[in-house]
Amino acid sequence: MGLKKEMETQENGQPKLMVGLDIGTTKIAVIVGYESDGKIDIVGYGKAESLGVQHGLIYNVTKTTDGINTAKEQAEARIDNFMVEDVFVGIAGRHIKSIEYKHVLTRLNGKDRIIQQDEIDQMLKDLYSISVPDGEQIITVIPQRYVIDHSRQTYEPVGELGEIIEGYYQLVTGNEREINKILMCVGNAQLKTKDIILEPIASGLSCLSDEEKKRGVALIDIGGGTTDLIIYYEGNPVFTKVIPIGGSIITKDIAQICSITEELAEDIKKKHGTCIVANSNSDHFISLPQFHAAPVRQINEAHLATIINYRVQNDILNKVKEEIENSGYANKLLAGVVLTGGGSTLRHIKELCAYTLQKSVRIGNPEMGFLHNIPAELKNPMYATSLGLLKYGILQNKIDEEENPEEQESITPKKTETEKKKAGKTDSKPKGGNNGKRKGSFFGDIQKWFEDIIEPME
Repeated sequence: MGLKKEMETQENGQPKLMVGLDIGTTKIAVIVGYESDGKIDIVGYGKAESLGVQHGLIYNVTKTTDGINTAKEQAEARIDNFMVEDVFVGIAGRHIKSIEYKHVLTRLNGKDRIIQQDEIDQMLKDLYSISVPDGEQIITVIPQRYVIDHSRQTYEPVGELGEIIEGYYQLVTGNEREINKILMCVGNAQLKTKDIILEPIASGLSCLSDEEKKRGVALIDIGGGTTDLIIYYEGNPVFTKVIPIGGSIITKDIAQICSITEELAEDIKKKHGTCIVANSNSDHFISLPQFHAAPVRQINEAHLATIINYRVQNDILNKVKEEIENSGYANKLLAGVVLTGGGSTLRHIKELCAYTLQKSVRIGNPEMGFLHNIPAELKNPMYATSLGLLKYGILQNKIDEEENPEEQESITPKKTETEKKKAGKTDSKPKGGNNGKRKGSFFGDIQKWFEDIIEPME
């Protein structure tokens, strides 16, 4: 059912559209959709080549902004009378770091008083205010486990009795300059950043089932510039890591060794490449395009497979295996491993991953929670993050509506404190913890500072 027909069935006006923006190393994607009967309907999308990003980091602001504009215009062209304004943006890159942090809560009369959910929520909110190294910003805090009274470990402390709660968390931080560059590109494209989300969390939303998350599963998202790992256990994300190597390095290797362009190398990789040398055809030779009167050159398919296998095995899968073992959850992944991202489409990578990790492996297509009419182009693991960002936005909007129903007349972001002061009014009481910032939003002061800078451009 298209948007126009669906809108005619809405008695209370237009459906509330949400937008996910994925600024990747190889592509920039804008996905627009809304919730319909508990499922997400995609009504518009656009994509552009990403020319200003390497290894998940923005190097050229102008080229990245141009890519966002192109993707935005394509998405708008597919929807009548709609302009993209507010977006949920992903973040990854080699600047992402994670550390384990312990937070202790001492409870008076804890042996006679049941642990409440608001106590656990407050422990989490407290961590958004702790000091981090200069130049870094907390992106998200992931609860891992709790220990009650130094004796009992649990993943669900609510309802238990205890005087001392020890919470173990994973703190994920990012470089403030890299965050600022994302905000700059989004702002220059005349868009507003509603929230920034860690990309592996977004990918998990679109590719993993609730049952897999409960049993224990590792999601490996192999993008162009990074490989994102996230582990779920007992239904919650408990570990994440960004490895600064992705599929684009394989393309660069092929281009350099064969003395061809990266565009041709990418085409050869997709058409003739495999991750397992034994599965290649050593009798098959691939002709390499030549210019002018240069003699024709060829590469053996087995030689091509050797180039691909080296990077995938040594720089991606072996590092993923090491991180899974370091996480402490290697023996708890009863649902195995899910591969997604553009790199998961390499031939025989599923088999190589299963052999390396000694786990069951499936390819994760981004379909969890979406209607079956997803455009064919988007039914591809390379759009796992893009669709996950849209789903995150829809889920977050539902939470905001429940918490602040009077403020949800549109998807326009709430005014920052700076904007409110300019309008001559401020809230006398902050909403929520984390010094007035809602849980999950991590750019706070940076966002306010940056909006002041880009205001004349709007």
